[in-house]
Amino acid sequence: MSRKTKRDWLMAGTELLATDGANGLTIEALCYHLGLTKGSFYHHFGGYEDFKASLLAFYEEEGTLDIISRLADAPTPEAKLHRLIEMVVAASTQFVTYPEVAIRAWALQDEAVRVVQMRVDGRRLAYVESLLLEITGEPATARRSAHLMYAILVGAEQMQPPVVGADLQALFDEYLRLLEMG
Repeated sequence: MSRKTKRDWLMAGTELLATDGANGLTIEALCYHLGLTKGSFYHHFGGYEDFKASLLAFYEEEGTLDIISRLADAPTPEAKLHRLIEMVVAASTQFVTYPEVAIRAWALQDEAVRVVQMRVDGRRLAYVESLLLEITGEPATARRSAHLMYAILVGAEQMQPPVVGADLQALFDEYLRLLEMG
């Protein structure tokens, strides 16, 4: 039995959430998934609620804040926007372990998850809106365009089958073309 870090448990949690949904995200399922005991789980977490809070913080950090920080060195807002789209499209091809849809479904049933999802959506929208404001110079256009871009992503994730890879890239390419037409 190998030692696992807290991050390993959180990664396993996102994978289980993506494949089995919130109802399949149990301590027993996590232990089975990692081939570890409950004692190992309790070494890292005080219980399920502690794990859930850690998982949601991990989702927010990895799925939003880390992505924004990785865009910081792009030279222009246009370059940041293009790099963001590249990152989103690349992540979409790993849909099997991508927890976005499952977390949105969970947020419909759990207030704590809903609060985190609303904060994540707000931060993501604010970031894209700030880029678009720099690009367009028009607050109303930036706001509407940010919402449209985010709606494309969330809608593409929710479709069955989800729109991923080159098909998602084509949607974003069309969005960017329309944005330039203004």
